[in-house]
Amino acid sequence: MTFTGTEGRERRYFPRVSYRAYATLTTTQTKFDVHIVDVSFNGALAALIRPHTLSPGEEIILAIEASEGNLIKMQGKLAHQRDHLLGIECRALGIDNQARLRELLKKESERQNERSVKAMMDDHDQRS
Repeated sequence: MTFTGTEGRERRYFPRVSYRAYATLTTTQTKFDVHIVDVSFNGALAALIRPHTLSPGEEIILAIEASEGNLIKMQGKLAHQRDHLLGIECRALGIDNQARLRELLKKESERQNERSVKAMMDDHDQRS
């Protein structure tokens, strides 16, 4: 879900978290192997290298291979596409998938925050 502010900037209701993983994107007619680029509580950005005929609005099921062998299943639709990147608007299916997604987002967000703080400290140390 995105909103456009008064200056025309996009503001997301649920923040994205960079996350690299394999996933399967399934439509009513085809199944594709994709690579997750980032994920949020209501969507994902996936890369699909091979040719396809997907179009915005198409209904999909996304199964993300999370750590420890867990799958996170999400259902939704293709929101947009640019080159090989697919913007997917989707929600986790059921309480178990929602809990796994929430845990993944929390863990990855904490990991990225730790890296950002470390990078700032390293940059500060190099300038001193």
